[in-house]
Amino acid sequence: MHTTFKKLIRFLATAALAGACGANAQMPSVQGEPALAPKSIAGAQLRFAPAASRFVLPPVTDAELAGVRQANLRSKKRLAIGVERRVDADTTLTAASGLAWAAVAGGFAAQAAVTSPQAGAMRLAIQLAGVPADVEMVFFGSDAPSRLIGPVRVGAIADRTLAWWSPLTDGATQTVEFFVPGTRDPRALGLRIAAASHIFTTAASGFAKRVSEIGGAGSCNVDVKCSPLAASPPFLDARNAVAQMVFNDGGFTGLCTGSLLNDADPSTQVPWFYGANHCFENEQLPYKTPAQMQVVASSLNTLWFFEATACGSISTPAYSQLVGGATLIYNNPGADVLFLRLNNAPPAGAFFAGWDANAVPPGAAIVVMHHPKGDLKKVSQGSVLRYTTPQPPLLGGPTTPFSEVSYTSGTTEGGSSGAGLFTFNGSQYLLRGALYGGGAYCSFPNESDWYSQFDKVYAALAPYLGATPGGATDYSDLWWNPAESGWGLNVIQHASRNIFAVWYSYDGNALPSWFTMPGGTWTSPNTFTGAVYSTTGPAASKAFDPSRVRATEVGTGTLTFSDANHGTWSYSVNGASGTKAITRQPY
Repeated sequence: MHTTFKKLIRFLATAALAGACGANAQMPSVQGEPALAPKSIAGAQLRFAPAASRFVLPPVTDAELAGVRQANLRSKKRLAIGVERRVDADTTLTAASGLAWAAVAGGFAAQAAVTSPQAGAMRLAIQLAGVPADVEMVFFGSDAPSRLIGPVRVGAIADRTLAWWSPLTDGATQTVEFFVPGTRDPRALGLRIAAASHIFTTAASGFAKRVSEIGGAGSCNVDVKCSPLAASPPFLDARNAVAQMVFNDGGFTGLCTGSLLNDADPSTQVPWFYGANHCFENEQLPYKTPAQMQVVASSLNTLWFFEATACGSISTPAYSQLVGGATLIYNNPGADVLFLRLNNAPPAGAFFAGWDANAVPPGAAIVVMHHPKGDLKKVSQGSVLRYTTPQPPLLGGPTTPFSEVSYTSGTTEGGSSGAGLFTFNGSQYLLRGALYGGGAYCSFPNESDWYSQFDKVYAALAPYLGATPGGATDYSDLWWNPAESGWGLNVIQHASRNIFAVWYSYDGNALPSWFTMPGGTWTSPNTFTGAVYSTTGPAASKAFDPSRVRATEVGTGTLTFSDANHGTWSYSVNGASGTKAITRQPY
């Protein structure tokens, strides 16, 4: 094919896309699967129990408390539950050199305790740069000193260039025990407690109210154990994909909700995690840089199975806290999408949710599971009303439409941000987006909420989530049969693995004919089948009239690839059928 012909093919492929692709291209979906039990590790235990080196912060000021209240007034449905407090660098009680180290079996141990008066719970920021990988840490809070979290091995922490945030523990004091194996001098280590996060609520209370504007969810919310869906296995699976997020950002400790996502590779379980960009984002422009977003991601802990033990129960559940932070993979402020990889495997019993990369249609029934006000997990049900611009206005403006949703049961509140929007496909609940915010509350049950649209960002996520359809090969190129010069195919493969093909051939009168195959389905790892269309429209020499564009389905086509450079093109178009060998065209 000549150069001019090649350019013409690419032009027609683009032009025909608007006429036929949008309504007919089928994007992939993936079913969910239970998480495999992570590799077991030895349970946490203290090496000894001396009096810990203790440092007491001054009481929280009115200004600090006012800052939390203002943050919650400004936010969409992210919830600030605590304030970050710096520890003076001159405080020797929080540095390795000032701790009371003692010889224990296999090495040395010391404990450091930080108290923030009247805190409901605590986190500590610990500087670990240069600390040997075999050093271990165990944590406990003053409200439940027998509930030990760890051991956390320093070498298992992905990023130690900045201070690492510890697990959440209940009580005004958090104690950390450091264990240094071997005979090295522990006082020479560079570890130091650099900050503390004063949390105004406790996990043991279900993050119940302790100060005004921070507290339990409204009475119209529905516990997952009270839902009529509670006996449904698909619902239980989706429930186990949803976790509460605890993170530090901009001087505050925040809460949101997120979902564990499956990918298309059945041989692995990568802990992909989907939520809302605004949970980690600045509250005013400019947007955070990727490096700044990663700082917040590194502070992330997730709480799993934080839900009522029975309908109506408010007792503390046996939840699981996953520490270690996450790696930022992708974020999109204009679409309000946050996509992470958790640095550690989720706990046994978690579920990798499935997803559907097709647009969720208006009218579709939806289910949302979330942690309003950080409370025990709730469920809301409703439907998609339409695609509109989100309210309140998105920082910087939206770059995609959002799904506007109305609820028939339950609502959302601060802490619900990032909650997955799920639809039922007959066998599983599949993720279709995540909560941005809106006006729906118990006091305004008829107001709308807005959700990001998973399909609008799937192209960016496909390299991580859509690995197997069509394999790893990109078939985008010009294809022909060298023995039959004069006709050919232009194949354009999207990051989602969906294919758009343009076929140039001749009709029975030897006149040129153009056909498009704007999408389809991978029916096997190397076979793609779709509907074939004939597209007509106004002449290029005349003013464009969109009413004259017509896309008519005329048959089917199948591309079968034997390797990266060879395959066959089979077709049945306008009553004529055939199969042609094709290869990539060198040029």
